Amino acid sequence: MQENLLSLDEVKSQFEHWRATRTKQRERIPEYLWSHVKTLIDRYALQDITQALRINTSQIKDNIKIEQKINFVEARPAIEPPLTKQRLVSCHKDDCVCSIELHRANGGVLKINALPVTSLPAIITQFMG
Repeated sequence: MQENLLSLDEVKSQFEHWRATRTKQRERIPEYLWSHVKTLIDRYALQDITQALRINTSQIKDNIKIEQKINFVEARPAIEPPLTKQRLVSCHKDDCVCSIELHRANGGVLKINALPVTSLPAIITQFMG
């Protein structure tokens, strides 16, 4: 049986209630609130979560273990005219380009056309990390 997941607005209300009733100004956010935040990670954009709950990504990383999932998909070349010697010669290691589409678990999508292949590792690391 799946537990009843709270919406971002419901978790926001719980954070607001905790802030209004906490005994110390610098009191740590309770574990039960972090468990609610964890359920939001795959359903809402990280920026929406941090803004609504008035927390930052460092706090999330320090309090929640987030599994980074990278799904590899088959890459197929677009239907193009057959390669010619001229095209082969013009695609050197440093100027070959590709098109990519990356999907984060939280719904974020990055699509890039004509990306230099040499930039691919950095783009994947930045977007997925």
